[in-house]
Amino acid sequence: MIIGDTKGLHFEVTLSAHDQALGLASMRSMIDKSVVWTDQKGRGVSWTWIDLLEQLAQSWPFLKYEESIPLGASENVTAFLRNGRVASPIYGLEPSVESTREDYIFLRRHNLASGIEGLYLPNLALLREGRKIWVVSAIREGLFDFSATMNTLSQLGDVLATHIGSGQKDERSRQAVDMWHTREPDVEAILKIKLGSKRLITDLVPVGQTIASYFEVQVTGENEHEYESSLLIAARMSETVPLESQRVILEKMRACPAGTVSTYLEQVSTEATAIVPAYTRPHKQGERLAQWARDKFDIASGAPAEPREVLQRLGVSVESVKLGIESIDAVGCWDQRHGPTVLVNLDGKHAHSLPGRRATLAHELAHVLVDRSGGFPAAEVFGGNVPKHLEQRASAFAAEFLFPKSILIDELHQSKNKVDTIKQLRSRYSVSRELAAWQIFNSRVYAELDDDTKTFLKGWMPRGESFFSNLY
Repeated sequence: MIIGDTKGLHFEVTLSAHDQALGLASMRSMIDKSVVWTDQKGRGVSWTWIDLLEQLAQSWPFLKYEESIPLGASENVTAFLRNGRVASPIYGLEPSVESTREDYIFLRRHNLASGIEGLYLPNLALLREGRKIWVVSAIREGLFDFSATMNTLSQLGDVLATHIGSGQKDERSRQAVDMWHTREPDVEAILKIKLGSKRLITDLVPVGQTIASYFEVQVTGENEHEYESSLLIAARMSETVPLESQRVILEKMRACPAGTVSTYLEQVSTEATAIVPAYTRPHKQGERLAQWARDKFDIASGAPAEPREVLQRLGVSVESVKLGIESIDAVGCWDQRHGPTVLVNLDGKHAHSLPGRRATLAHELAHVLVDRSGGFPAAEVFGGNVPKHLEQRASAFAAEFLFPKSILIDELHQSKNKVDTIKQLRSRYSVSRELAAWQIFNSRVYAELDDDTKTFLKGWMPRGESFFSNLY
């Protein structure tokens, strides 16, 4: 039998009439057309899969609700899931130090192969990202629909539990089946997993309040989306900032009134999601989305884009606040209780200046367009602990939306004084020196510039930082 969607994670399972209490079966696991678990002849692996049922039951709460990853793994989360190490964030050449105990525990929860005793299987790891989920192996990785993927794992567990339960019952098989049927945690346990930090629970939640009440989580049924509290997600993403700053962020969000996502925004978001190419390099996605957005919102090729106006046309309010910290530039919230609103932090490292605020709003526009139904279904904290590839995409969108490469290439091709033209372009489009320099550096016209112009541009680039480290 085939369990799951053949375009995502799926399993080919043939049950055996022997050793049912241990779950004897032949199994192949696949991600799309790539085979992950197989024998040497490409067939299913014949094994007793009670270990896998136990692994699924024990890991279920974390597969379903955990999105926080150990600090240091965020630079390249797929590499971390694949082999337990992260590459150098700058060059991607040197592996990092060995995993810590925290990393090891995290990987045991999320790697299905780690629970199979007596059999070596290639890694098959999963990590939730909003309404999407990463499925990662050594030969294939992909970002798939969360609900569909978890349904696949649920079906696999049900098949194994039925198979094991129908055999000659012993204590282990009974316990494995019972663990599977009681795998879902209670609400407070779910919220602890979603927060991912004991500090947030013990220090941030006031005495006398539950996690659910403080973060405005109201669960009335089986709808998973009811756990998507913008306050809870913002708390998790801002874990590294001082506690008092977190409280300020959350109170500013509480003050945002509940609004309604406009029909126009829903329509535009559907179109935007459809034009973003299948997951490749994030900056290519961001550039493609920005080019589409300039056309969609009728921004003339030679005119500067105004992201604040576009957000307001979409029904997203923009408010300026002071959070008292530099590390956070903006907070977006768009759950049922708050927003859709973007809070721009006037104290932010980038957002304190006009070019930086424009870039910050363009960055948030990207999230509003394509990430509310994906990685950020309720909130996003710009400058917090967030999925790096989504931030790279949004930053590339901001750069291209505000300072299109096609325009700067045309202008520089026609210019006799390149430095003066670059200064004029930067002023006309109201972008920072860094953003202008990186856009030119990453365009094909850079190779055609003379050495003096290149030296001038390098003076606008922060030393020791890569393209996505600082766009403002």
